[in-house]
Amino acid sequence: MSGLVNTEVEPWGFQLPTIGSFQVRADGSHEMTLDCGLDAQGEAMVLQNLIDPLVWWRRGYWLLNGSVMVDPAGRAVLISSAPGLAERVVVGLSKIGWSCVGDFLVPARVVDGAVLVYPRAAPIVCSAAIAVMESMEIDQFVRPGGNAVGVVVKRWREPIALTSMATLLPEPPEPVSPGIGRARIARGLLIEVVAKERTPRELLEIVSGLAVLPAWVSSDPLRAITDQDAEWASADAHQTSTKAKEALDVALDELAGWVSAGHG
Repeated sequence: MSGLVNTEVEPWGFQLPTIGSFQVRADGSHEMTLDCGLDAQGEAMVLQNLIDPLVWWRRGYWLLNGSVMVDPAGRAVLISSAPGLAERVVVGLSKIGWSCVGDFLVPARVVDGAVLVYPRAAPIVCSAAIAVMESMEIDQFVRPGGNAVGVVVKRWREPIALTSMATLLPEPPEPVSPGIGRARIARGLLIEVVAKERTPRELLEIVSGLAVLPAWVSSDPLRAITDQDAEWASADAHQTSTKAKEALDVALDELAGWVSAGHG
């Protein structure tokens, strides 16, 4: 966001061509001047994906670039996943009884040595193909002209402390030590709206100190998962998507079992 928002002025300001101009004050209040022709759906998209996260940041929260899911026992897990997997993780876990705090840009704050995460009002988004394939109830279409939809999943509505962190990522090309891997993941999960405005050390140390379950999912590029029935899908593409889906299902079950066993 640092390349988009002008933080050299007060209030912070930025402009999106053909959409409008925006200001966000230090207390989180904001103003929007929208261009003519932007419909209610487009306005909601800007508010949920850009203005709302920036408001949380200005109020003193970090933004975590990951999904936060709560298992049936009430334990919150910060989940890092490859872009093509994120929506499958949220949908897959929600279907086995987990609740979703947020699937993207989750606000967080350090309180008494713990990382508390906070739910936002933004919809839980996945592709229309996955929503149909998984028989999800569609709540709304969230991107004008696109195929992303908001789906109905069980939501966790209160702040909650993280107990552990899991990775659902393509297998790394070479092994790394658990400490290095944990630090890399933790650093990648932090969104810095303004470079060097805050030191991430405290949050990094706490997040990287969480128990970690590396549940690697080898797949390339998982494109077929989201569009298995497309006309271009060859037999090899179907086979790849099936194997990747099976691997992800195993990883999700392993994650659920690991958390339920009391880790973290």
